[in-house]
Formats: sequence, C-alpha cells, structure tokens
Amino acid sequence: MRHSYPMALLGRAGLLLLALVGVAAALVARQPIYWVPGLLLTGGLLAEFIHYLNRSNRDLADFLVGLRYADYALTFSTQQVPATAGQLRQAFNQINRSFQQLSRQKEAQHLYLQNVLALVNTGILAFYDPHAVPTPGADPPVIPGEVRWLNESLKQLLGVPYLRNIGALARRDAALYDALLALKPGENRLVRLHQQPVLLSATAFTDAHGRSLLVAFQPVREALEETEAQAYQKLLRVLTHEIMNSVAPIASLADTLHQQLTAAPVTGPLPPDLVRSLAVIRQRSEGLLHFTQIYRQLSQLAATPFQMVPVWSLFEHVLTLLEPTFAQRGFEPEVVLTDPDLCIQADPALIEQVLINLLTNALEALLTQPAPQLRLVGYAQAPHRVVLEVTDNGAGIPAALLEEIFVPFFTTKPTGSGIGLSLSRQIMQRHRGSMQVQSTEGVGSQFYLFFPQA
Repeated sequence: MRHSYPMALLGRAGLLLLALVGVAAALVARQPIYWVPGLLLTGGLLAEFIHYLNRSNRDLADFLVGLRYADYALTFSTQQVPATAGQLRQAFNQINRSFQQLSRQKEAQHLYLQNVLALVNTGILAFYDPHAVPTPGADPPVIPGEVRWLNESLKQLLGVPYLRNIGALARRDAALYDALLALKPGENRLVRLHQQPVLLSATAFTDAHGRSLLVAFQPVREALEETEAQAYQKLLRVLTHEIMNSVAPIASLADTLHQQLTAAPVTGPLPPDLVRSLAVIRQRSEGLLHFTQIYRQLSQLAATPFQMVPVWSLFEHVLTLLEPTFAQRGFEPEVVLTDPDLCIQADPALIEQVLINLLTNALEALLTQPAPQLRLVGYAQAPHRVVLEVTDNGAGIPAALLEEIFVPFFTTKPTGSGIGLSLSRQIMQRHRGSMQVQSTEGVGSQFYLFFPQA
C-alpha cells in the first residue's frame, strides 16, 4: 500500500518530537528509570528518520554504481514505498531495462561480427597506433602497439596462437613489422608472409582510448596467379599464331626443295652444302612446329565438366601407373588419407596428370638421395577446403627459383620442357583451387594442391 511521502515524513517527525518531549519530561521530573529507555527510543527514531530521508539518495547511489559497473540486473522494489519514491524506482527500473536491451543487442552484434570475421579468409588486426600520443587519464592506460583484436585467419596466416603487441613481430618477421609501422591509413602495401604475397590495407579510428589502426591482411597469391596465367595464355596464343603462320610455309618449301634436289638434281655444279643446308632448314622448321604444339597445350586447355571424385581413387590410379618406377627405385611411397570418404569436385584425368607431374618431379629429385622418402597425403582443412600434398626429402629447390618454377618453359632439368608445373597450376585454377610450394635446398620439397571442399 503506497502512502504520501510528506505524510510519512510528518509522522516520523511527530514521533521523534514526542520522544524528545518525553525524555525532557523525565529529566525535569528527575525519574532516571525513564532516561535510558527514552534516550534509546529517541536515538532509534532519529536514526530511522535520517534513514528515511536518505532512501532516495541510497537508491540513486545504488543505481549509479550499477551503471558504473554495467550491472543492469539491479531491480528496485516499488512495493511498500512512498508514491514519490516508487516513481523514482520505477524510472530506475525502466532505465535498467533499456540498458539491458541495448547490452544484449550490442553483445549479439559483437558475436555476429566475430563469427563473420572468423569465416573470412582475410586477416584482421586492430592495434593502438604506435606513433600516436597516449590519451591522458585513459583507463586502462594505452600501450602503443598493443593489439586490441585479431581474428583466426590472421593467427593462421602469421602462425601464432596470440599476439599482445605488434612489437613481438620484430623478432619473428622484421620486414612485416617495418611495413606495419610505415603503413598509413588509406594506403596499400604488398608484403610476403611465408613465401606468399599478402596485401596490407589500413584504416584508422579514434575512440575514448585513443587512436587505433585496423589492418586487413589479404592473401593475393591466387589473384596474382590467375592474372599471370591469363597474361601467359594471351601471349602464347599470339606467339602460336605468328609462329605457325611463319614457320609452316618455310617448312613446306624446304621439304619440297629437298625432295626435288634429291630426286632429280639440276644440271650444272651445285654448292656442296646446299642439300645439307636445306635438310637443316627443314629439321629446324619441324622443330619449331613441334615447339608450337607445346604452346598450344598451354593456351588451349579445354574446359571439361567436373564430377565427384574420391581422393583414394586418384591416389590408387596414379600409384598403379608409377608402380614399376617405384619398384625399380627400390622404395614405396607413404600414403596418408585421414578420411577414406574424402572427395573433390574435379576432372579426374586432369588431376591425375597434376599428381603424375608432381610425383615424377619428386622421383627425379630423389635420384641422389640414399634414403628416399615420398609422401602422398590427403586431408580436409578449414575453412571448407581439401588439401592434397606431395612431399619428398630430395634435393630441394633454391629459394631464388621458387617463383620461377611456374613460369612456362622455365626448367632446371637438361631435358625438361618447362611446361609441367605451369600446366599443373592452370589445371588447379580451372578447378577454382591453387597450387603452392615450400622447399628448402638440401632438405626437400612440399607441393600443396588446394581444392574447394565438395
């Protein structure tokens, strides 16, 4: 039952006044037996009167403390209180409910943002600007370069489980650390992380704690490879057209002249090297025509429909084909397939060709290895992709040549054509995948084929 605040205040004041009058009367009548009870009653009434007066102040203090510590679960009772105090408490409860709703919305948005950023392939790093002047009186104090947030993609890209300050990168990757220090908002910078190109993009924002930088780490290997492959294909089409148009008539004319001179030599003396020279022209023209056919293999890779292909089937076909070679070399490859039901969407003939190219290269790299080891591995890798891996402990590839091995016609083998790895990379791009390599000279090489998970 609610009652009027002024009436309750007057009632308490009246009781306190009566108690004081009673104590005064006991003192005047010199009746000590009433002094102590009267003083105790007066003190109790006075304390209750002060407590009643401070009720609103206590409610306000509790409400403000709850706001300070973001405790919006505090509820003020509106029963058995004066009407004015009840209105105040009801207002406090409404404000707390509004803050609770805002807090839940903020938490849901934060959770949604975290899930989105965890799914993207772009690394995100937020840290306090190391060049900015710290905001005075910030709570907690701001440490320049301190990491505010980073997502799982960046942890995998950097190969670290956590990062507290970008200064820790100075020991792991000095070039990356220098790039982050020099990166300005709105600027893009290309760096290399673990032998793969990564584009850094930065933006800045300022809040109560001070100025921060938000940097996106975007792997661009696949985009660069696709652009590079398209450029090569355009170049190869042009070269194929020009070479065919120029060499075919020369080869035909040289062959006709050679046949005519051989069958019916003309009268009169002929230069002694004429027939031999024509034969050489014919042979070299035919060689150029054969070379042009290799160009066509790169520039006219036909598109074929994909199908669901079990990885174990690909491994079995390729290893069966190369089984005589392994028997001749006296060792067998190690095959690891974590999931027997692992499948990819692919053209099996093309992917088998890629695996054959990689295994053949690995066998050649193992020629001088007294204890050869060759592993063929297949597994699923988050987020949503399948990895096929060919690893050997052969001679390895010099670091300076790692980017060159995918260039058409580049080869380090005396009898190589230089199209195997370039063609394999184009095949992987046709499958919306990619090919990557890690190699250490004298230790071995690892080739990775990345496919979108079926």
